[in-house]
Amino acid sequence: MRLTQTQPVIAVRAGVALSLLLCGLLPGCRAPNVPVLTRQPLVIMYDSAEEAELRSGKPFRFGLDGMDRYVDTLAEPVAVTAWQHDKSVWDVFVATNRAVFESPEDPTAANRVLEEVHYGRCEVTLPRNDVGLKMEQEEAHRKSTLLDSTAVSMSTTETTSSTDSSAKGVSSMLARSLDESSFLNGVSDQIDRSRQKDLLVFVHGFNVSFDSAVTRTAELALKIPFNGAIVTYCWPTQGGALKYSDDEPINKASVEPFTQFLSTLRDGVPKETRIHILVHSMGNRIVMESLNTLPEPVDQKRFSHVVLCAPDVGRSDFIQWAPGVVAQSDRVTLYVNASDSALIVSKGIHAEKRAGDAVIPLVVDGIETIDCSRIDQSLMGHSYYVDNRDVTTDLFMLLKENLPPSQRSFLERKKSSDGDYWQFAGHAPTIMCTWHFDEKISSQ
Repeated sequence: MRLTQTQPVIAVRAGVALSLLLCGLLPGCRAPNVPVLTRQPLVIMYDSAEEAELRSGKPFRFGLDGMDRYVDTLAEPVAVTAWQHDKSVWDVFVATNRAVFESPEDPTAANRVLEEVHYGRCEVTLPRNDVGLKMEQEEAHRKSTLLDSTAVSMSTTETTSSTDSSAKGVSSMLARSLDESSFLNGVSDQIDRSRQKDLLVFVHGFNVSFDSAVTRTAELALKIPFNGAIVTYCWPTQGGALKYSDDEPINKASVEPFTQFLSTLRDGVPKETRIHILVHSMGNRIVMESLNTLPEPVDQKRFSHVVLCAPDVGRSDFIQWAPGVVAQSDRVTLYVNASDSALIVSKGIHAEKRAGDAVIPLVVDGIETIDCSRIDQSLMGHSYYVDNRDVTTDLFMLLKENLPPSQRSFLERKKSSDGDYWQFAGHAPTIMCTWHFDEKISSQ
């Protein structure tokens, strides 16, 4: 199925194109009177080689005090299939209503819209010391790889992409199609091998290619870091700033297939799985509306965290959908920013303030709002959920440690007429891990 806009408005589309083009060329518009935080050298250093000593119950030697809290949260990621001196390889599962798996030889297939969900598995290679800026493509699928012991810093150079897509020119993979059963079996295997039995589902926003969406999922897993199972849901954005108006009806049409996927995933993985959903920008519309269509859970909620990053969602829709999202998940978190150029443009297009705009942060019952406005942003200030080290550390403490904002020391409580929210008052620590992949793993 291909959607077309039944009543195109040329003037509006031209304005959208010009606005988004300018936002792609100009730095983010920092809100006035919002001071930028200065860098403080706080570091969390963890070496998985110390796990036996940390689990032993013996008194800690110097340098290990308190490190036992990270034995499960900073263990080696189960999605990694190769770890070498210059790169890492990640196994990412994919669900999509793009036609990319239906017609792999068709270069335009990734933009074709399907009514049903297709499944696949991708091998993503990331540069070890330059995460997110470039990516090397494997020539052949590895049969087995001996993984070495090396250290990685989760503090990385920020990307310079001008939209919410991943780095320009990035190519992922080795991708192959899977049937539904094989997809669920593969995801469940990653969950079974993970320490916390958890799963991260990432849903991208506007103007993100298939390759970039899958790559960004692996980047998130490395940068947070997240060591459970990882899945990306790719909806068929048409690609390019000029296609914003085309993407909106496609986004709406993707709600039904995403709901199909979410129900399949929820019912197909082990019941004890902690399912986290992290969604960005326009993708928030799909996730929020979809969660509102699911029947309310009878006994327990199946979704642990729903993280709504920079939502390109009108405030009226957000307020309408919020109770349904809260009803489905244990915790809901909203990340907002007053200097988000993409949302400033979207506000002008729709004549309505966006939920991710923090000039006046949106506070809704049952949702924890985190204001990121004091963080130094790159370019549009729209992709801070993956590009900014403070936010990725906050995501680690949220998703992996399940800490409330009151226990994340770099956040401070702020008050508004609608209720309390949280703002970055200092920089989060840098997380540095030494992981020891000491056995051969087959690239599945």
